[in-house]
Amino acid sequence: MPRERTHLRYQLYRSQARKLVDASIAQLPLELGRADPTARDLSKVRFEPIDAQALKAFEQWEDPHFSWNEVIGWKAREPLALDIAIWFDGELCGMCFANPNNSRQRIRIVRLEGRPMEAHPLKNRIATLAILVIEQYAQFIGSRFINVQEPQEGAVAIYQQLGFDFDIQGRLVKTLESLVS
Repeated sequence: MPRERTHLRYQLYRSQARKLVDASIAQLPLELGRADPTARDLSKVRFEPIDAQALKAFEQWEDPHFSWNEVIGWKAREPLALDIAIWFDGELCGMCFANPNNSRQRIRIVRLEGRPMEAHPLKNRIATLAILVIEQYAQFIGSRFINVQEPQEGAVAIYQQLGFDFDIQGRLVKTLESLVS
């Protein structure tokens, strides 16, 4: 029997997923700094919900691929959805919106975008960072797969480097490892 879906439960899961990944990558600079003194200080990375502040920062992006203003409406209609604004210090570097299916077995990346055109401190790291949060959230809700809805042609290779591959239905999918043995 599926668990009762309450808005509060999933709000807590979203918040916990963001915070856990925040805390785990904040430790990386200590480890990376020993091996590579030029490594970026990831302790300045924050994962927040997509809110008015993120949308205001998004308006400064030059030639974005997606319109992120729709996400506020989607969040209201989809209580299980995960929205992520990826910040480096006070700079919005990327955003992601993912939504599980009704059974929660599969979570779908609907939109994922790093700030286009100009360089930013997390260039070429947005997909990796977003997927860390999605994987954590997927663990909380019991999802077994992450799939990318309509991946951009140029992004397929990046997703494949992150462990995604095409399934027999032609979907770009990553199978998640179960922590339960």
